[in-house]
Amino acid sequence: MSPLRPWQRMALATVTVLVALLAASWIIAWWLPAAWQQVVPTPLGYLAPISYLVTAACMTLGGAIAGRRFLVVALGLTFALWIATFVLLANIALATADGGHPLFAVFRTNVASAVLSLAAAALGTHLGARWQAHRALRATA
Repeated sequence: MSPLRPWQRMALATVTVLVALLAASWIIAWWLPAAWQQVVPTPLGYLAPISYLVTAACMTLGGAIAGRRFLVVALGLTFALWIATFVLLANIALATADGGHPLFAVFRTNVASAVLSLAAAALGTHLGARWQAHRALRATA
């Protein structure tokens, strides 16, 4: 069997991460206690610590498969998921708005969580890429 080309590793990593994120979300929803799934209200907005752990773990898989080049994909996937979340929350907020600025409120209460998710994705990718590099170094030694 020949080794995978870089674009094939990137595609494999992307699909693996998406499947892992979906599976982890399902597992968390069904098996994790409700108290662990709760968001934490802070002055910066709502935070979801378990979500950051899941993001980091799943992106570690991508980094381990595709290396440090996966960082752009990891951040892009996380950013795209947050854009979808903002659009969904904004549509809900607009439907229930009573004259205020619901879009600003949605953004203000979720931007810290989005930034932490992006940081978790970057950290996970970095850890996975370091593990891949370490594994490759040990294989050549």
